[in-house]
Amino acid sequence: MDFQILSSVIDELSHLITGARVERVYEGTGRALYVLLRRDRKHYYLLLSPDRSMPRLHLVTEKPAAVASPRGFSLYLRSHATGAVITKVSLLNRDRVAEIRFSRQGTGYCLLFELTGQAANIIITDESLKILAVYYPIPLGDSVKRPMLPGIQYVPLEKRSSQAHSGIPGASLRDDQGPNPEQAGSPGANREAELFFDRRIQDRYFDSYRTRLRSLVKKTLVKTERRIEALTVDLKAAGQAEEYRKAGDIILANLHQLERGREQAELKGHDGETILLRLDPKRSPTGNAELYFKKYKKAKTGKEIITTRLKQAVDEASRLRSFLSGLEEADASEALVRIHSDLVADGYLPGEAKKESKQRSSPAPAPFRKIECQGWDILVGKSAAGNDYLTTKIARPKDLWLHAEGMPGSHVLIKNPEGRDIPPAVFARAASLAAFHSKGKAAGKVAVTYTLAGQVKKPKGAKPGLVTLRERKTIMAIPQES
Repeated sequence: MDFQILSSVIDELSHLITGARVERVYEGTGRALYVLLRRDRKHYYLLLSPDRSMPRLHLVTEKPAAVASPRGFSLYLRSHATGAVITKVSLLNRDRVAEIRFSRQGTGYCLLFELTGQAANIIITDESLKILAVYYPIPLGDSVKRPMLPGIQYVPLEKRSSQAHSGIPGASLRDDQGPNPEQAGSPGANREAELFFDRRIQDRYFDSYRTRLRSLVKKTLVKTERRIEALTVDLKAAGQAEEYRKAGDIILANLHQLERGREQAELKGHDGETILLRLDPKRSPTGNAELYFKKYKKAKTGKEIITTRLKQAVDEASRLRSFLSGLEEADASEALVRIHSDLVADGYLPGEAKKESKQRSSPAPAPFRKIECQGWDILVGKSAAGNDYLTTKIARPKDLWLHAEGMPGSHVLIKNPEGRDIPPAVFARAASLAAFHSKGKAAGKVAVTYTLAGQVKKPKGAKPGLVTLRERKTIMAIPQES
């Protein structure tokens, strides 16, 4: 925890909770500890989170729920602090170590919270700083400078320079949003800290959620690309169907030249060319001809099936790449929820279908956004499902449809029910939006395909967002959102 933030929080806590009585101590989610305090008929909820990826200490505005099975340290603190009175709140040695002293039935205790990133820890001692309990015990060892075990005397951290007082590089209460207190201990320091860390937690969850979805899509895409490679090889083999039929015909035409036991033979075809054919020595000449005809039938039937499967795999790979593009561009949780919904709908997250049904019970966000330009409405799909909805449900034959050529991106629609001439500025704006909301947004210019919406069709059984065009034109556009 940043020293500036911690210092402001501690100064404010010293004024607010010194003299307060501890009504309850319990453990919440994420291994965080909560101390419920009361002073002057007012309640305070103090959070002590030893999460080493983000240790923090501050008041919270709402009373969190308790876990059913608290850990031993939580139970120890509860037994010694419940009913106690807070006697002192300060920073030990003006370092990132919060010192909270409390007294219960004439006995004094000290809670020391070292908010030092990956080494964060909470220690309970007696008045002489002899350790009574430790959140993260540190055993004795030759390389251990500061062991932390009950019965050992607590050794404070070495004094650090002022430049070392940072738990989050560059962090302050001004990060993201929210005013910085004008001076340490000014009203609202704890509230500012709470908002600050809430944003940090939301950002961390957003990144984790995005990483999880990205990993899933990448793994699925790798499998799909391997399937495409295998089907391509199979299709090439299936393309030899006519060669198998021709070989069977040649063998039948030259039965008098063949006998059982041969592994190969050079035979002339109907066109007079000599062909080297491989034979099964265990089969008769007629049996080898039948074998080639079986291969012919199998290859011919397989070619149709393989062609269908290959097209499905190529479409799926395109769909997955559009998911990856959407995940890269997502800058809000709503975008991730939409992609998550699409993944569930497509069966990539089958185990979460039940959860998805609950999500869909709430009002769904609009699948596209509308932009007005010179009195014309330009619609931009927000996701693959949004593209699908825009193109198959909203578009009318005379509307103009645009999309970045040859890459994942948003479908863009210029509404034009009366078929009027579209102003050049409106057309240029729509093309720029199609370029911006595509995989090629970082390029200087992007090729954008456009056609009347009546020329855009969705193949039967195709995944959301996949379409075919009967005719098209292309224009180069500069990616711009506004």
